[in-house]
Amino acid sequence: MFLLVSLAEMAAFLWVGSQVGFGWALGLAVLTAVLGAILVRRAGLSTLGQIKAKMSSGQVPGRELSDGAAILVAGAFLISPGFITDTIGFMLLVPSVRSWVHRVLSRRVSARFNVFVPGNRFRVDDPGIIEVEAID
Repeated sequence: MFLLVSLAEMAAFLWVGSQVGFGWALGLAVLTAVLGAILVRRAGLSTLGQIKAKMSSGQVPGRELSDGAAILVAGAFLISPGFITDTIGFMLLVPSVRSWVHRVLSRRVSARFNVFVPGNRFRVDDPGIIEVEAID
């Protein structure tokens, strides 16, 4: 997969370079890296503040942690050189795209696992349930 992404990035860079010139393509790659770093820092700090606010109010910051993970992945994509990964990275910084990714991944995860919320009733004799007690 890494090899395929690298080859696709080289092809995209060569194509952009043939359209606008090598110097402009290189400048654009550097500009997207710098702009991406600024935007990732801003989004990350905002999400970290939301996580702290949820935790201080006694709530679980599930959605905020999901956003934080998406922003972390966006940062990794934006740091790596290339126009394809930069496009994916910038897309992950858009809140509506992160919301869509969260919904898709939540459906996939919830389809594989049964999640029981404390206080809900369920059968203890079900063979698919592992009962756990916390030890302080």
